[in-house]
Parts: sequence; C-alpha cells; structure tokens
Amino acid sequence: MAGELFQFNEIPQSREWTTDPPGVTYRYKASGEFDDGAILNYSVFATPAIVYSIVGTLYRGNIQIEPDGYKQYVVSVPYTPRNTLVGSVTFRFDTTGATINIKAAKSHVASYPGGGDPHKGAIGVTGGDVEGADIVIPALKLVYTVKWPAGVVSEAYSRALSVVTGTTNVLPFRGFATGELLYVGSTGEDGTGTESSVDYVFVASPNATGLTIGDIAGIAKAGHDYLWIEFKNDVVAGKPVKQPERVHVERVYEPVNFATALGWS
Repeated sequence: MAGELFQFNEIPQSREWTTDPPGVTYRYKASGEFDDGAILNYSVFATPAIVYSIVGTLYRGNIQIEPDGYKQYVVSVPYTPRNTLVGSVTFRFDTTGATINIKAAKSHVASYPGGGDPHKGAIGVTGGDVEGADIVIPALKLVYTVKWPAGVVSEAYSRALSVVTGTTNVLPFRGFATGELLYVGSTGEDGTGTESSVDYVFVASPNATGLTIGDIAGIAKAGHDYLWIEFKNDVVAGKPVKQPERVHVERVYEPVNFATALGWS
C-alpha cells in the first residue's frame, strides 16, 4: 500500500450535512490496494478524529468501506455528537495561559554596567515604585459536563451552585490536590422533568513550595492563595534601592468539599 499507485482522496459526493440530528459524512476514494483490512487501517490514520462545525463538535463514528471495482473502495466516515449517558462526566480543557504582573524575578541575569543586583530581583524600580512586569504563566481551564437524570437540576440546585462559586477544593478532586482547583461557575438548564447536562468550570493552579524571592527562601503557597511582596528602602553603594523585605501569602477563597457541594466527583 506504500507504493506510488495507491491513492486516497476525498470525492465530490463528500460532506453530506444534517442539522437535526447534527452530523456530516466524509467520503473518500481509495484506489491501488485490494486488502480491505489495510484500507480500513489506513482510513483511521488518514481521516480526522474530530470535526469542528457550526453545529458543534462532531466525533468520528464507524468507518465503512465498500468495494467499487478492482482495487477500488469507497470509504464513508460519519461524524456525530458524542453520545453521553446519564451519570457520565466528560471534559474540555484550555491551556492558553494567563497574564499576571509580577514584582520580582525568579533570578537576576545581569546589570550593565556591572554591580550585581542591588534590588534583589525587584523589577522595574523607578523612584519609589516597583512597577513589575506582565508575564504569561501556565493556566489550565477545565469544563466538566455532567449528564443528570430528571429531577436533579432545579432552581434550588442552581442557587446552591451559585453559593459555592469562587471556592477551592478542601479535599483532592479529580486528581488535583487540595487547594489546586478554583470553581468559577456553571451553566445548564432546567432538568426537573427531563434529563439535563450541566457544565462546571474550574481553573487549576498547582500548589508551590520552596519558592525564593530575593533573599527570602522557603516560601509555600496553595494554588489559589494570593502572594504579595512588601518592599523596603535600602542604600547600596550610596544609591537608594528597593528590596523585597517580606513575602505575604493570603487565603482569599473559601475551601469547600466539591463532591458534596456539586453532587459528583
């Protein structure tokens, strides 16, 4: 099949769309190979597993091959929404990162002319201020979709979710350690008389230990605690400088048991 005569091309009758239920079928013409098993295996690697469209994300289904002459096959590849069952949990993720302002560097590289690092890693010292710098940091956004049976998703349930929005996990949850997940809210619809799906949105941030800022070492913080730096005025080589004097870590979110509060884990 690796020979020069083998071809696998999308045919003009491809991409037949439906909107209710949403779906599309891609069709290909495979020629130059008589082994239908080889054609089927090649089709798995040569066609996309997911198709993004105006009717939503569609997933590749059962690939069908049909002989169409000597060493000729028509390959049909259907795409449909993922079939979710009651009680199932699926997820989407986004790792595009976040931008924050930091006041101190991880390490000082150089100063010109020389003289070391009189500011002990403080960034953008101008007069009496430390301006810092905006940087991109790792950030993981997770959206879990849970399919609930009829009678679970109600107005009362939506109010309960609202109360715990802006909380962190007091116990390990979905493989994340205590304090690493921040629940930022949900979207869903009425399910008092029918099955319903709810999206639960989280932001993940790893816990950290052994951090060093300036001359201050051994700093630890939970993933969503707030860290800020208190600077002091000093004089080095006869010139005024700003240096980190103390590092403060503050808990700004209430920890809750997500499994109990959300009703799933």
